[in-house]
Amino acid sequence: MAACGDEHDHDDHHSAAEEACEHTKEGPFVDVTATAASDGAPDATHAHTAVNVTLVADAADATSNSGFVTFAADEATEFAFFLSADVPFAITDASGNAVDIEESADVAECTEVAKQHNADLEVGTYTLSIGPTSETMVSLVVEEAAHEGDDH
Repeated sequence: MAACGDEHDHDDHHSAAEEACEHTKEGPFVDVTATAASDGAPDATHAHTAVNVTLVADAADATSNSGFVTFAADEATEFAFFLSADVPFAITDASGNAVDIEESADVAECTEVAKQHNADLEVGTYTLSIGPTSETMVSLVVEEAAHEGDDH
């Protein structure tokens, strides 16, 4: 279980939201700069990691920021996407089709994470769209939604 660092104990059976809060506050962290278009978007697939996504000027409105990153689902399951700010968020599959967000909710477990968006994904690579927003950086943590003490 050392994959998350020596201090990290998954035997506590944290909820996915508690995991997201912990990683958003304590890391580990990876910095990624989003792209203005979905083509060539950088990879933001980092398990048990807060990905700090720097947004870029929105292509349609230079007074706002937005960006695209990719996420690779390694199994078919429901994933929870946690964002540090309440900003527009969308997922598209490899064919460019919108993926339904099954549930969006405020996160009450901590102040560092604002929103949780759940989506059922098949194995494959997806494009995440963040913004437009006035925010210049948004932290993203992705956890399996059914995070019940599985061995990861």
